[in-house]
Amino acid sequence: MRLFSERGFANTPVEEITEAADVAKGTFFNYFPTKESILEALAERQLSVVKAAAERAKTAPAIRPVLLDMVHGLADRPSRSPLLLRSLMGVAMTNNTLSKFLGRVLDAGRGHLSSILNRGQQLGEVRNDRPALELARVMQHSFFGTNMIWALSAPSDLDKWIDKTFEIVWRGIAAEAMPIATPPVNSAGKE
Repeated sequence: MRLFSERGFANTPVEEITEAADVAKGTFFNYFPTKESILEALAERQLSVVKAAAERAKTAPAIRPVLLDMVHGLADRPSRSPLLLRSLMGVAMTNNTLSKFLGRVLDAGRGHLSSILNRGQQLGEVRNDRPALELARVMQHSFFGTNMIWALSAPSDLDKWIDKTFEIVWRGIAAEAMPIATPPVNSAGKE
């Protein structure tokens, strides 16, 4: 991942990966049939973060901290490098096989996220006027977008972006809707 972070996925040949990992090229291909297989392994790692959060939520007295830990955990690896994140998304969007695989991973993740939100509905912590799966989809869109826009923006603190997005999303899914404070607007109509 370090090489991808420094150069991008497309600009990192398998030879450099095997050299950095100190493994023979044949050994690499025993574990990863293609370079894109590394991205599939990364997606599986991301899915394991969501699965672990779903397990934790089953017995948690509240799901808000579980969700917050989960969204930060998802951003822990690939999202720490804007170049890596942009590169991964570029490959995912242009490689049909990888796109389909990632679509299945996102569907599975949404299912696990839905189970967390369902638990929140049972606890009375999450609104129950919308299906948990619909709320899970909104959360996925929000955090996927946050990470992508962060990756395309000037360098800044991703954790702050995640925290701000989480607060807005949480206010929208919490059982008791909380108003979002709006900044004052000056006479020119600008914030």
